[in-house]
Amino acid sequence: MGGFTRILHNGKPDKYMDEIPTFVAQPLPSGMDQGYVVLNRPWAFVQWLQQTDIKEDYVLMSEPDHVIVKPIPNLAKEGFGAAFPFFYIEPKKYEKVLRKYYPEERGPVTNIDPIGNSPVIVGKEALKKIAPTWMNVSLAMKKDPEADKAFGWVLEMYAYAVSSALHGVRNVLHKDFMIQPPWDKEVGDKYIIHYTYGCDYDMKVKI
Repeated sequence: MGGFTRILHNGKPDKYMDEIPTFVAQPLPSGMDQGYVVLNRPWAFVQWLQQTDIKEDYVLMSEPDHVIVKPIPNLAKEGFGAAFPFFYIEPKKYEKVLRKYYPEERGPVTNIDPIGNSPVIVGKEALKKIAPTWMNVSLAMKKDPEADKAFGWVLEMYAYAVSSALHGVRNVLHKDFMIQPPWDKEVGDKYIIHYTYGCDYDMKVKI
């Protein structure tokens, strides 16, 4: 692992610039995200990949609510990414909608892995191909009332999964990549704690 880079997509430096190496990306034009600010993420990655001299051959995409609890090895294999499978990303269930973006001639809808863009380890050159497609598919899905209704807040995750499949990048799925409290209560051999859900405790400090 070469080091951490924070990708900041509000277009201007903030007070944490001296805390972590930061790439300041420009946001989408006003109104284009339609209030779904996550649409800025793929556009920010496009800018970072185009404007930065990245020395490493692989990229780990992570998020601010990920707490890394032990060193993460390169779980990717030649030609394959490595990703966490999300139970709520269900390509087969939404095949009718997804066929607008992943047509039948590309193969079975099961080619679309049940992933988002994070946590994902992927080859740098593969990500350079995926990122512009990820951006365009995200924007197209958000403009599509059927896709927007079907995917809701995980729309951009579906867009990444589709884009990865469109470029022939399959992913080795690692359930041990991370845990998600309160559903998971022990770290075990996992690498990341994902604090995405609210954790309520009783008076005995038990979840």
